[in-house]
Amino acid sequence: MIIKPLPEESKILNALLEKADLKRSVFHYTIDAFQLIKKEVREVTEWIKLQIEKKGKQIDVHYKENGEFELEIKFAGDTLFFIMHTNVFTFSPEHFIFKTNYVKEDPTRAFCGTILIYNFLSDSIKFNRMNDVGYLLGRIFINKEGHYFMQGKRQYSFLHRDFSSLIFNEEAVRDIVEIAITQAVDFDLFVPPIENIQEISLIDKINSVGSQAIRTGKRLGFDLDLHEKDSDLSMLLE
Repeated sequence: MIIKPLPEESKILNALLEKADLKRSVFHYTIDAFQLIKKEVREVTEWIKLQIEKKGKQIDVHYKENGEFELEIKFAGDTLFFIMHTNVFTFSPEHFIFKTNYVKEDPTRAFCGTILIYNFLSDSIKFNRMNDVGYLLGRIFINKEGHYFMQGKRQYSFLHRDFSSLIFNEEAVRDIVEIAITQAVDFDLFVPPIENIQEISLIDKINSVGSQAIRTGKRLGFDLDLHEKDSDLSMLLE
């Protein structure tokens, strides 16, 4: 017996196939972008190590991959993590990209993969200080055509913003990585306000030793994304 599909069933199937193809395309572009980041970070790590050796200095610098979707670069007191999210996202209707002709011409261009850049203190990882915090320096959004833009702190808040013209390539990656390293090096650890550390529970003290009982992290001193309202930052998981 041949089952004839109803008109609505055909629409559902077509929508499902189109969305699946779209997400697959975005995912593959994001994977390719992350491979470019891995290559660039490896090269930057080797270059930094070589320059340090030439100057006769001893500074711990290394590159490490933590699975397929995460890498880290450690340089002295800082560690940067580049993390690829495996899901595909779009944005709230109020987001600035929906005001661009590029997305108006094809709304599916708004669907993006995401790569996040975090800065942690190297000692937080070395001493397994689970209460310590890291900070998001920026996040990269890449669509089905390899176009991208960024949200983030300082240079990331005004550079890498033109979604319609920016293509994720080696030149873009080098600039993004160099900015991340520079930001991490430029912002030092602040002494926490005494009000934040004047109380500690006994269980925290028993479970921790010395400084491990104190929550530590950089205070970068500026806001995420000067160009966007809070409502613009909300993302809708598809």
